[in-house]
Amino acid sequence: MARHQSAKTSKITAGFDLNEQGANALLAATFDFLRRNNFSKKFILEFTRKNLVKNQRDRSLRVYRELEQAQEDMGVIMGTWFSHPKFLDASGNPVPLGTGKGLISIAHLVRASGARVQVSIALELMRRSRSVKIISGGRLIALRRAFVLPKLEVLRAAFVVERYLDTLQQIALGRKKETPLILERSCHVSEVDLAKIIPILRDIESRDTAFMDSIDGDLECRRLRKSKRKSVGELGVHVFVWTKSTNAASKSGKKLRSVRALQNRL
Repeated sequence: MARHQSAKTSKITAGFDLNEQGANALLAATFDFLRRNNFSKKFILEFTRKNLVKNQRDRSLRVYRELEQAQEDMGVIMGTWFSHPKFLDASGNPVPLGTGKGLISIAHLVRASGARVQVSIALELMRRSRSVKIISGGRLIALRRAFVLPKLEVLRAAFVVERYLDTLQQIALGRKKETPLILERSCHVSEVDLAKIIPILRDIESRDTAFMDSIDGDLECRRLRKSKRKSVGELGVHVFVWTKSTNAASKSGKKLRSVRALQNRL
């Protein structure tokens, strides 16, 4: 006969505020994430203090927006480098580009791509990227079409979390019939055997890949180069899968090693 386990004493008290508890968890997770990515307590406290001043908050967001746009522009620039005849050799491979002026230069590549990022910023981002290599004479050569920067966990978190919170707010405020549809869905089970979920993760991964590939090109072909329309905005889809151990003692167990290996691939 199975042993009966008594329920744990609840720490929830009368008159609790769900939103306040959610805010506690959200802030705690945010601070913990930043600390694990080597941001000091001093930095966090200083930003919190300054963020209460509207002008300082707006300035910080403007800098972030510019960097965010610059990173997106780099994808367009790399695409031009791999597709525009002026920047390809006889075999169809990207040619090395100089950092000065001229037709065979990064400056000319940026102009040809139609990107808005400054040439100096594009050069700095290229020097930081694993997608570009510095060769003899200080020239740059493209190694891969996808533009990748190292250690972007915090920037990726900011990109996703900010948009997710904004989406929740728009849904909460309600929408008129003519407002474009905004989607927010999630599903989860709080207790599963993590040692037996690898087939499910593989299935989700394959479906996710097919789904994202099917819409990526459709979204990209709608990218505007330059437009003065009032309706200009952004459209994006982000998908992620999570697994989280609820038993601290099992984290070092052998049965989770294969799960972690698959998580790294995802």
